[in-house]
Amino acid sequence: MDDIAHPPVRLQATSSIPISSRQALTRINNFLDDFQARSTPSKGSDTSITAQLQKLSKALEQECIRQSK
Repeated sequence: MDDIAHPPVRLQATSSIPISSRQALTRINNFLDDFQARSTPSKGSDTSITAQLQKLSKALEQECIRQSK
């Protein structure tokens, strides 16, 4: 059970720089590769994070294909 006395950390961006869909796709894929290399099933990793990032990666890939046409 989660400890309600200590809520999860909230991150808030202080600045941002726009990047292209292709750059975002590259960064997400690099992160996924690194994340999966560090994660092992024995650690009980949360596969929902990986699944959501893979969905985002596929969506960005499709967007890049649409933009190149």
